[in-house]
Amino acid sequence: MKQITLTIISIMMLAFASAQSIPNGDFEHWTSFNFNEPDGWYTSNTETIHANEWITAIPIQGYGAMGHGIRIMTDGQNGRTMPGYFTNTLGDPMIGQGGVPYHQRPAYLTGYARYHTLYNDSAMIVVVFKKQGNVIGQNVFKFHGQELEYTPFNMLLTLSDTPDTVIVAATSSNVLNQQVMQTGSFLELDNLEFGGREVNELLPNGDLDNWTPTAIHHAQGWRSEGRHVDWTTNTPYGQHAVSLTSFRDMDGHVHASSLRTGDMNSSGDWFGGLPYSEVDDTLRGYYKYISDGEDAGSLSLEMLSGEVSLGGAFYQFYPTEIWTYFEIPLQLNAEPDTLRLQLMSSSYPFDEATDGSTLFIDNLQLTSQPLAISALQVASNRPAYPNPAVALIHVPLPDGFNGDVQLSLFDAQGKMVKSMNYHQAGSVLRLPLDDLSSGDFIYEIYNEAWLYSGKFTKK
Repeated sequence: MKQITLTIISIMMLAFASAQSIPNGDFEHWTSFNFNEPDGWYTSNTETIHANEWITAIPIQGYGAMGHGIRIMTDGQNGRTMPGYFTNTLGDPMIGQGGVPYHQRPAYLTGYARYHTLYNDSAMIVVVFKKQGNVIGQNVFKFHGQELEYTPFNMLLTLSDTPDTVIVAATSSNVLNQQVMQTGSFLELDNLEFGGREVNELLPNGDLDNWTPTAIHHAQGWRSEGRHVDWTTNTPYGQHAVSLTSFRDMDGHVHASSLRTGDMNSSGDWFGGLPYSEVDDTLRGYYKYISDGEDAGSLSLEMLSGEVSLGGAFYQFYPTEIWTYFEIPLQLNAEPDTLRLQLMSSSYPFDEATDGSTLFIDNLQLTSQPLAISALQVASNRPAYPNPAVALIHVPLPDGFNGDVQLSLFDAQGKMVKSMNYHQAGSVLRLPLDDLSSGDFIYEIYNEAWLYSGKFTKK
């Protein structure tokens, strides 16, 4: 059960960037990033590593050379500027999404800061209070200029009632005015603490002393968004595939994780792309999709000439627990110069998005620029027979096998010529060849535990 919609106009609300040969389409090439995260906080590291391979939040020596503080810094390239941040919510602090429990009414937030902001840029601390889900106080404190020694600050707070939730976030640049954000701005903080009459409830890890080592893997040649994009060794062949998982924020909203080619500017517009000139092509690959709800993963692509959309496709992935072949035919009336592409763990507009829905993708490739056939082959324990064959070939399976398998058959140029599912009882799969022309072929037969591949010739 797969849905594909070919479009003549641009894909609604999507713009993506890619190349004629899908970069790292077999997802075998990854860069590992090891870094530290402050306990009880979320930082920009996951976002900036996946987007541009930057680490933008690090532990530093704390005030008075005691314990740790945090340094967040703004980085940028390719027309995009990304500030460092840390926050105690997975949602948007400025609109009051998420937060942690807090049940006193503080008058101020104190701490120590060092900073250097460039030109008209400003670093910021944001404190938002909520009660029963409603914002009852929003406070923004800015740091501008340069202060290279830890300096105490006292941020006066306004709130209309005693809260039940607090959101705290800090950024190295002015995210409220992205036009002034500057690469190189930074903010260092330590010992964040609420104060006031009879106020003694602490922020979790407000002294920023406790950090935990962590690591993520970044797929080379791709950009990612969301908190759960990673490699998996559960793959139909090779060492790795990619997995994308949807996640829930503290207010119950589900967000998709996504993988794309291309870059995004400060206004959130996709740009760039590598040459693509085919008018008749096929995008193909393998997927699994795991979801406990009515969710669906998605693949969106678009072909352009200049900035004019010539067409595209939107493909949805529905739940299946076995690796399944898919292909998307691409036909245009004019020659493009750019192909743009994105994968998502949930489908827009996310009305049925489900926390934990996971899309697995492997061997994503274009017929015009296929991955090397040698990368697809995993040796069988016994060859298929007879070889050459005339009308029927036998492919040995594990002894005593009983279950579901999928077969994919490729010609000598790597083009898919047959894809079939079998419920197999016995140790030999019998494959009729009547509908094939003479020539050399490569087969792949797999279930979740193994994959066999091999070659044969039909007379």
